[in-house]
Amino acid sequence: MSSYLLVHGSWHGAWCWERLVPRLRERGHDVAALDLPAHGRDRSSPWFVTLGGYAKRVREAARECPDKPILVGHSMGGMVITRAARETPESFAALVYLCAFAPFPGDSVVRLATGDAGSMIPANAVFRPGGVRYPDDQTGATFYGQCADEDVAWATARLRPDPVIPLLQRTPAGGFPALPRGYIECTEDRAVSIGLQRRMTERLSFDRIISLASDHSPFLSMPDELADALDEMSHLAD
Repeated sequence: MSSYLLVHGSWHGAWCWERLVPRLRERGHDVAALDLPAHGRDRSSPWFVTLGGYAKRVREAARECPDKPILVGHSMGGMVITRAARETPESFAALVYLCAFAPFPGDSVVRLATGDAGSMIPANAVFRPGGVRYPDDQTGATFYGQCADEDVAWATARLRPDPVIPLLQRTPAGGFPALPRGYIECTEDRAVSIGLQRRMTERLSFDRIISLASDHSPFLSMPDELADALDEMSHLAD
């Protein structure tokens, strides 16, 4: 049995893992999911949220896990798990990036996203002082392309504006966290394109890469397949 700590991406919250969590538990794993500051049910002011604050939330949640958790970061959550693992690598068993940003020093979410020609996000995201918003009429095509209409509506209703500061903050200088790491790529992704995903996995060393023929949100569109992939990733912690 492994312990998993699930870290969501931009606009989302712990709610996005609701279908995945019971499937991982059925496979014998302990699972926890968190809301990053100013996401989901967390009421932190978006004006004061930072990437460091996200990482602190992850480290706090890890202390509540029964064992050192495998950190799973989705999308922007890849930046968060990288930062948390750089600060206290001894707190975690492994890192898994789910169609997520795997940053080099100097990278930021904005820098990586704006260089992604296959992503719909740069053309549609709306920057406002209180947070970056994403148009409701574009969420289906961008995030949930293989999901049922009712699932698209359910998820879209729960999205919140994304705080601006963490999107602009760059990964500091230094080596990548010295932990086992895996990547789950999603080939039909229109938020973090498969082209960018593969450029990131080519420039960094991953112990295991698994491919899903999925949109950006396999936790909704194919939770059983994602649970199987994460179950396989549990061997990273052996």
